[in-house]
Amino acid sequence: MRESAPAEAPGGPAKSIFISAGEASGDWAGALLAQALRRQGGALDLRGVGGRRMREAGVHLIADSSTWGVIGLLSVLPKLPAAYSTRFRVHSEWRANPPTAVVLIDCGPFNMPLARIAKGLGVPVIYYLPPGSWSRRPRGGHLREVADVIATPFPWSRDNLAGGHARVECVGHPAAESVRPAMSPEEAYRHYSLDPGRPVVALAPGSRAQELGSLLPVLARAGVLLQGSFPGAQFLLPVAPSVDADRVRAHLRQQGLHAILLSGMEYDALQLAQAAAVCSGTATLEFACLRVPMAVVYRASTAVAVQWLIRSVRSRQRFVGLPNIIAGRQVVPELLGRAASPEGIAAALGSFLHDEGLRATMRRDLDEVAATLDGPGASNRTAALILETIAARGTGGE
Repeated sequence: MRESAPAEAPGGPAKSIFISAGEASGDWAGALLAQALRRQGGALDLRGVGGRRMREAGVHLIADSSTWGVIGLLSVLPKLPAAYSTRFRVHSEWRANPPTAVVLIDCGPFNMPLARIAKGLGVPVIYYLPPGSWSRRPRGGHLREVADVIATPFPWSRDNLAGGHARVECVGHPAAESVRPAMSPEEAYRHYSLDPGRPVVALAPGSRAQELGSLLPVLARAGVLLQGSFPGAQFLLPVAPSVDADRVRAHLRQQGLHAILLSGMEYDALQLAQAAAVCSGTATLEFACLRVPMAVVYRASTAVAVQWLIRSVRSRQRFVGLPNIIAGRQVVPELLGRAASPEGIAAALGSFLHDEGLRATMRRDLDEVAATLDGPGASNRTAALILETIAARGTGGE
């Protein structure tokens, strides 16, 4: 069935804003942004590329990018036909009916060509959460020339990207606004049928297929080993929308580990964790905002490991985990490659559960990390920038 067009605003036709996001973290940020745009902008025609969360937030998707998340050059190749097909479709749609503004979220390989297309059509480009914004090394000079506005989460990224064509603003990170449990711990224990007298451990294997394939077996085995020292341990495992929950459930059953599967990052439940093993990525910031003591874990193929090594050398970046990058020092342990073994992960989690002082110190450090994310409001600030940019262009029926 054809979707009906958005109702026209009293002052003219609805503004048309195209939002493009890749994989789970971009879809999550895009959904929060779409909600903020509707709160501030009234009648809007929101279209784009994203996943389930953006669709549920009222964005009409012309393509689903939820399965595009890959790491490494070889893994990209099978995704290229879908990406090129989507890019061609977007370009055709924009030529026929240019949007009022284009908002791009992370996912540089797909979104940077869209930025150039939009610029060629005279459509304002707002880049939210630009690629590599975590790096303290100056980079992205081409981005500041092709974008009109860059909304970045970190102050050093704002400084690195300043001085070009684009207006660059530090808006904070959406994790600071999103990570807000609705339940008290007491309510959450009851709701999830968890025993407050027994330790709660979170295992977060990531949202990409590669991450799930390499980390889920390791985390499941680590959980089994941890039960040897903590027989009463209770396990939580967030399952991203792009992940097959039945596959996860079957694997855990095969390993002999019972865990409560969560629908994504259910903060009400995760706030109860005394320890967590978290796949490197945006989820580490969400756990940081919950002040959950964690170990950042990652396993990758040799080719991907080499790429990461080259990137770390070029960026002069010692750490992989975002909490450590933000703090500029190690506040949480990083277990990478062979160190991310079941035994290594179980030992790290066990140290958190054994040592209340260690947990307290890490929570204080994570308080500092969370404070650096600049408080709640990234989506509202970015939405305001988008609407300001549209008003300055005198478009959208103004």
